Amino acid sequence: MKRFIFCAFVLALLLFMFSCGECKHSWEAATCESASSCSLCGAVQGIPLNHNWLDATCAAPKTCSLCGKTEGDMLQHTWINTECTSTPFCTGCGSYGSVVEHTWVDATCETARHCSACGEISGEPRGHNWLQISCKEPIICTRCDKTTTENITHSWVFVNCTTPRYCSECELEEPEAIGHLWEDATCNLPKICSTCKLASGKPLGHNWLEPDCENPKRCSRCPLFEGEALGHNYILVERLPSTCSGGHDLYVCHCGSENIVTYPSLIDYHICSAEGLCSGCGVQFDVNKMTLESIVTSGEAHTLNCGIFKSRECANKLYKPITVQDIGLPIISINGDLSRVPKSGYETLSFSYTDGTQSFDSFVQMRIQGASSANYPKKNYSIKLVDELGVKNKVKLVDSWGREHKYCMKANWVDYSQARNVVSAQIFGDVVKTQGESSILYGLPSGGAIDGFPVVVFNNGAFHGLYTMNIPKDKWMFDMKDSDEKTQAIVMAEHWGDSVAMRTLITGITDNWTGSSNWELEFASNEESLKDPSTRWVADSLNKLIDFVINNDGQAFIDGISQYADVDKCIDSMIYTFFICADDNISKNILWVTYDGTHWFSSVYDMDGTWGLQWNGNLTFKDANTHLISELFTSTNTRYNLLWQKLFINFYDRVAQRYKELRGGPLSMENITLRFESFFNQIPDAVRNAEKEKWTGVPSQQTNNLEQILDYAEKRIQKMDALLIPR
Repeated sequence: MKRFIFCAFVLALLLFMFSCGECKHSWEAATCESASSCSLCGAVQGIPLNHNWLDATCAAPKTCSLCGKTEGDMLQHTWINTECTSTPFCTGCGSYGSVVEHTWVDATCETARHCSACGEISGEPRGHNWLQISCKEPIICTRCDKTTTENITHSWVFVNCTTPRYCSECELEEPEAIGHLWEDATCNLPKICSTCKLASGKPLGHNWLEPDCENPKRCSRCPLFEGEALGHNYILVERLPSTCSGGHDLYVCHCGSENIVTYPSLIDYHICSAEGLCSGCGVQFDVNKMTLESIVTSGEAHTLNCGIFKSRECANKLYKPITVQDIGLPIISINGDLSRVPKSGYETLSFSYTDGTQSFDSFVQMRIQGASSANYPKKNYSIKLVDELGVKNKVKLVDSWGREHKYCMKANWVDYSQARNVVSAQIFGDVVKTQGESSILYGLPSGGAIDGFPVVVFNNGAFHGLYTMNIPKDKWMFDMKDSDEKTQAIVMAEHWGDSVAMRTLITGITDNWTGSSNWELEFASNEESLKDPSTRWVADSLNKLIDFVINNDGQAFIDGISQYADVDKCIDSMIYTFFICADDNISKNILWVTYDGTHWFSSVYDMDGTWGLQWNGNLTFKDANTHLISELFTSTNTRYNLLWQKLFINFYDRVAQRYKELRGGPLSMENITLRFESFFNQIPDAVRNAEKEKWTGVPSQQTNNLEQILDYAEKRIQKMDALLIPR
């Protein structure tokens, strides 16, 4: 039955198909891979369209423009500008890639931290940490396990001068005995071995010399003397009348000793021809040997603040003691032995100052300032002006500074330009002023940074060097006052360490801020209070900020940081520190300040290692690539201040906006140029030349100049703009 039904169905279908002679086709459009076909009967007409292939690019694979079908893979980007710290650009599709970061390889005992991609070096090798267990075994490095047999220290046992020493641990014996070390016989003692005290021979006895004009009867070998000297018998042999060089009477003794009695000159300078001949006294000066430091007459040098200058009254050269009018700079004269000035405590010397509008004499208490300066030939000095009883002698050197008695006389040994520390502080002051008059720092000389000006220093009449007279690290730097309340404090991050990088809490603090090797308390508002002499509250307050920074990230950090820090002021000092590439200031040399005992902010200090100059005076950062602010995003360098790092990561948009504002004013190339040119123009070439001759060991003398600083500033601006100002 089923077979019958199927056959009937097939028969009916055939009758239907051929009953009208043709199908009423419903054609579907041809595609890239198939011809047009009837959707009812499947009939086909025409041919397929075929694919219209578009070549593959670095944005898409090979693609048909008709049907969208793809084949194969996209092309690789063709990148250019792929060096480290640059932004790659694809020449194929025109897109920008991510900034190429350094691939840092950690420092080892023998190699410095370096980038494996470009080879840039950061820092120094760690150096071996040698450990000697005993003299029987090689010395081993505890960090890299390298061993050496050099410099092994034996525990030598001394028997006597004629018996070789031996080691008590390994029993090694020296080849020979050390032998006696004889000290020469004296008038009273025989020859004696300084090691074993064995005596040999007899004393020499005294060798008496007869008395003369200056000496009594005396032994030529020892200090023993008898009686008194005979005394000189002077006879007048020459009298020169006083001229502009002064006059004198010359007395001579029969022993050849001379005694000269001088008379004051008619005038205190010589008026000479262009060839150096004085028209008043006829003395011929050697013009070629006259310098800012000294003049030479008949082969004799005189170091009495003299130099070569033009007279305003005539075309001839005028030789006279140097004045402010001659060099255009304030003059400081210090009388006394500067070599006696200590690192701690004070040495009292006499002091005079003149700047053309005021002059004064004073006593000065001096000590060497700065850890590095103590090792340089030309020192920094902290000074206190006092009267003869040691009481403060307050003077006003600059109107905006007010009357003070404490100053810093900065040698700027590592910075031959003398400009970086002072000018960088002045530019930072320009940054602070943009915070507005409501800022507590607005009216300060440099917004809480130091201020200063160039001076010429003479010691005992001889040119001692070009210095800057600066505001010291002191309460008046921030206009703070002594008070019983625990509200105001200034703390200096003095040395490298985890706590100054805000990665560990400050520990070990006792009264008067002792016990911490990395921090220095500059001022606390209750430090002189009779009610509470303790300053530990400063560490407790600062630790609250550090603890919050360590333990909070992301939104928690954003929401809570304002409880402990003035974010805007911290951002300004962070931007500026990286902008000028202050390598030695990214954790160290930061001043931390609070006015209310709760909220802290950072300020800048000691900025001689900036604008391409390293802390030691070498121009190793001249390419402007070192310590770019973007390193705060990804760097694991624990020297970086953790608060700044988290501010940059969590407040990036705020940082970028603030940087853009500052670039339109204080951080513009125009303002930087104006500030540095103004400083350089104050110092005449004669003073620069004298400084170069006096202090020959100053690093980078030939290259550390105004042109280098401004060239570096232009390069640094390009680098920082690329990071913080969107295209």
